[in-house]
Amino acid sequence: MNVVITPARRQIQSSYASLWAGSVGFLLLGLGNILATSGALTYPGRLSWLLQFAGPVLIAIAVTLHVDHLSFRIGRPAVLLIITGSYLLGVCVTPFVISPELWTNRAWSNVAQGLWALGLFCLSFGLAAIAVHKERQIERGIKQALDIGDNDPTNASVHASFLTLAAGSAGFLLYAVGYVQLLEVVGGTRWSWILQVAGCTLLAVAAISHLEHLTLHLGLPAVVLGVIGAITLAISSIPFVIDTANYTSSVFWAQSFWFVWGFGSACGAVSIFFVILRKRAMSSLY
Repeated sequence: MNVVITPARRQIQSSYASLWAGSVGFLLLGLGNILATSGALTYPGRLSWLLQFAGPVLIAIAVTLHVDHLSFRIGRPAVLLIITGSYLLGVCVTPFVISPELWTNRAWSNVAQGLWALGLFCLSFGLAAIAVHKERQIERGIKQALDIGDNDPTNASVHASFLTLAAGSAGFLLYAVGYVQLLEVVGGTRWSWILQVAGCTLLAVAAISHLEHLTLHLGLPAVVLGVIGAITLAISSIPFVIDTANYTSSVFWAQSFWFVWGFGSACGAVSIFFVILRKRAMSSLY
């Protein structure tokens, strides 16, 4: 007789506070980008920059609220790098919250884009650190569960495959390198936009390669929206790969870039909202 074993659904460890902070953070980031469309070829208004500042900071707070479990699960170095990277993505726009017109100042825009790139590098190194942590777990037989008296070793393991972690880390790395090249030429080079498209595409590949586990743990709607968001961010830069002048001289394509980024971030917000609904539904079963 054949027996089919269906993997048990595991409870979502993230707290409601952490999930809400993450969802609202992505929503604010998305709204900030959408509002930026009105000043695509000049400079976005103060409210747009304020939302783009608050969004990543809330996302960093969301990770910080979950720091103890994450440190145990993926390693403290990885967590610190991810938190630092998220904060940098918000802090980089601080000058424009104070004075939006500084966006047109080459020096200040370079500072912001440089810090954004540094944040992406931190996220890349953070995923790489998770891969190192996973390797050590394998070598040690995943003994962390016993250290805290947890009778379920899977609670302490890194479920993401090395393919997922490598794709994610490489994705953030290529995206960061592409952004660094924006510092050299106003509007960027074709190569810089190609790297950004490739980076975001790899992030989507990372999510898709981990689809089965994520779907089981977080639910299909949340995962699908997350993947759509990653793919959307990759699409946002394609017009500038075709013609780099579209970034500085085409109102339509410049506005489209901000809007598509906003839509992709909003997908992330709704994705986490579905995770919150799933956590609430699962809580009623236990």
